[in-house]
Amino acid sequence: MLLDDHVVLSSLTERHFLDFFSKEYGLNIHDHQLDNLREAIKVTCINHDYLEPEILLQKIISEPFCQERLFLIEKITIDESYFFRDEFQIDFLRNEFLPKLIEQKRCLGDKQIRIWSAGCSTGQEIYSLTILLHQLLPDYDSWNLHLIGTDINYQSLNQAKEAEYNAWGIRTNTDFINNSGYFSCLAEDRYVVNDFIKDKVKFSYLNLAEETFPSIMQGICALDLILCRNVFIYFDSVTIKKTSHKFFDSLNVDGILMLSVTDPLNLSCDLFTTEQSGDVFYFKKKTVALSYDDPIVVENKNNNKLLAADKVIPQADLSNVKQSIINAMAIADWQSALIQAEKALLVYEGEAELYQFKAKCLTNLGKMAEARVACEQSIHYDSVEAHSYLLYGLILMQLGMLVDAEKAFRQTIFLNYAFMEAHYQLGQVLLYKGQKKDAIKSIQNALAIAAQEKPERPIHNVISLTYSSFSEVMRNELELIEKGGVSHG
Repeated sequence: MLLDDHVVLSSLTERHFLDFFSKEYGLNIHDHQLDNLREAIKVTCINHDYLEPEILLQKIISEPFCQERLFLIEKITIDESYFFRDEFQIDFLRNEFLPKLIEQKRCLGDKQIRIWSAGCSTGQEIYSLTILLHQLLPDYDSWNLHLIGTDINYQSLNQAKEAEYNAWGIRTNTDFINNSGYFSCLAEDRYVVNDFIKDKVKFSYLNLAEETFPSIMQGICALDLILCRNVFIYFDSVTIKKTSHKFFDSLNVDGILMLSVTDPLNLSCDLFTTEQSGDVFYFKKKTVALSYDDPIVVENKNNNKLLAADKVIPQADLSNVKQSIINAMAIADWQSALIQAEKALLVYEGEAELYQFKAKCLTNLGKMAEARVACEQSIHYDSVEAHSYLLYGLILMQLGMLVDAEKAFRQTIFLNYAFMEAHYQLGQVLLYKGQKKDAIKSIQNALAIAAQEKPERPIHNVISLTYSSFSEVMRNELELIEKGGVSHG
């Protein structure tokens, strides 16, 4: 196929491009989207001086962070967005879901709301949700709002972080733009989201097709609401199923997932119930009720079954109980793991690692204040365990206590300088504080440490990341920071 006078794309090479995007990003490009793909390949070839698409393909396969790959991804994934898109869903969130969620949180004394816009494009969706929360919360500044936008398109993420739009990108009535207090005019037909909204949102790179979430390392856990609109239309059925499971594991108890009306609505009935409110469909996480009276079965060294309920656990079998908890956490069965940890603590009150496990479970169940207490107990019983300080810092970050989080990460590094995750998370705190140069140095330190490890080694026994995959996350983060020129806020 002749793309222009100099660039020719064969049907075989086109198929290889399609296979590449399917394998690397889970993107399933349909027949009606082929013209857009061909145009993106042509423009990339012209802009980067490739006469043959085959050579471009070899380049993007062999160098995951090359400019050609980033440019091509931007061209094929760009999605037009605007504020308060999908009026029916916005009305449902404004009038039903968010008010009920806020009331539930107030009753529990938990002034924290956690929302993720997966495939956030240029940021209008998550900023719209932040505006809704500002309108619904008279005590807005006293809430810990954990609001995240992720995408695979660097250009879109940079635009989202800058939060600058023309009137068409906002696409709401002129009076709202000029008089709501949410925007400031920069120039004719150019506006910026004001800081009290903008600073509540964090944007970062994330490929939904990879095994990088759920993870407290990236703040993607215990979410009340996931918005993933106009993303599944690009995924094949296998990738949709895989991503749905990861969304399920990332949601809080009673959390919901919202797709667009154009996305497939056939998610696994084992994970979600399909709910309807008027013309709006959404998916509610199913919960399995576990009782503290239910027996928890583990295996001892002699392969004899041991019940951890209502029985004293022999000292020799403590390692088996711990392994059972680790196994439950590894599959994101946080409730079961929590019950096992608390039962074991009835016998081994001073066992620091059990408190650490308890803190991890509580964190992933959205109970950050309780998780903080459990982590402090873990540190009390073992004050030189670096993992507990790292977890403590992560919990403090979720609670918005950045000064204390920085101290915890620095203590982790003091105890173990080679602790890669601590360097990375210290970089995240420094970014929040606007210390970009120091943040970049910390993340570079983390990458240097990761390079000394075996690529396939897991970075932790309950996080589904290897040193290789997390290194890619960090490189993507550095790319975004260096290109964007702005902090998280």
